[in-house]
Amino acid sequence: MLGAAGGGFTVASALFGTSRGAMGPVAHDVDWLRVKRRGLLDEESDDPDFNTIVINISGKRFETSLSTLERYPETRLGNPELRKKHYNTVKEEYFFDRNQEAFHAVLYYYQSRGSLYIPPAIQDHVFYQELDFWGIKPERRLENGFALVDDPDPQKSPHEFRWGKVQRSMYIFLNKPKSSFGARIWASVDIFVILCSVVNLVVESYGNKNRSPGDTSTPYFAVDATCVSFFTLDILLRCLVAPVLKTFFTKPLNWFDLLAIMPFYLELSLGSFMRSGAMDNNIIMPFKILRIFRITRVLKLIRHSGRLILMIQVLLDCVYELAMLLVIWLMGVFIFGTVMFYIEHEQPDTKFKSIMHSCWWSVVSMSTVGYGDMFPETWAGKLVASI
Repeated sequence: MLGAAGGGFTVASALFGTSRGAMGPVAHDVDWLRVKRRGLLDEESDDPDFNTIVINISGKRFETSLSTLERYPETRLGNPELRKKHYNTVKEEYFFDRNQEAFHAVLYYYQSRGSLYIPPAIQDHVFYQELDFWGIKPERRLENGFALVDDPDPQKSPHEFRWGKVQRSMYIFLNKPKSSFGARIWASVDIFVILCSVVNLVVESYGNKNRSPGDTSTPYFAVDATCVSFFTLDILLRCLVAPVLKTFFTKPLNWFDLLAIMPFYLELSLGSFMRSGAMDNNIIMPFKILRIFRITRVLKLIRHSGRLILMIQVLLDCVYELAMLLVIWLMGVFIFGTVMFYIEHEQPDTKFKSIMHSCWWSVVSMSTVGYGDMFPETWAGKLVASI
């Protein structure tokens, strides 16, 4: 719960005989949150949502629940003894003369139970100074501007791994490229194999249009088999060391890895059936479309780019706004396509034969592709096209 703290008359002013800003400091140096938790407000203190805390960071106020801060009692905000030194009894809030942008990430650390990110407007060394002040000690430096500092799987919950420390170490090695030098080498090899596979796919397209599925007599097959073997080993290892298999198969990147190797094994199986005469060549032709899925190997590179993953997350967060933009664009396509049809359909040899034909012209024009296969001939049509 993040918001701005309000002002005005409070229960504290009625209790201690003062109002905010109307009188000087109260007689006692009181941690107001501790007063409520001691039972002076019996009918309200049992509600955890009522125990909120107002934090003023250089003039900007934040409000969150006390239970959120108490998740980390070793930090400055989570420890009542450290926190009360900054309590302003007049405004009934905690004041800190610290960086406002950094505090957004600090508060998110409490709210997300250990996730931490570096705001883009703050330099790394400044942010780590802020973390030191707030008593937050990340177990490793943040990567790509956004990372999970207290990763619950490999760092905080070893009991979730079936094989204990061995499985946890393998999990970190395979899924955290910057966790060790060996993990960096493995990730670099993975990227190299992906690039080799893509280059092999492109080179294979020259002069091999009639190659039958499962043909093992070409050097392209040897390269492809080597790459797929590495991909298979990688996904099997990550599947074996995953803490929860159900979670492993719900991640889209893992499905991309499966799609990258499935066409190879299916083509290999179909080729063996063809050589044995069990299948006709005409029947197997539709299965050649499986080769299209080999291009999904390019998507494996997403795993190695934290910024690309972050960009995808941003797009997913904006999916409703993007959908609304698409709807507005389709409305424009239909409106201009309909108008153009009624203007141009009576012209001899016109290509605006129907509203759908006209909508195709509208799509090509509004997307700035401009094939030139359809264009208006009347002055009214040209005027609409210029709009």
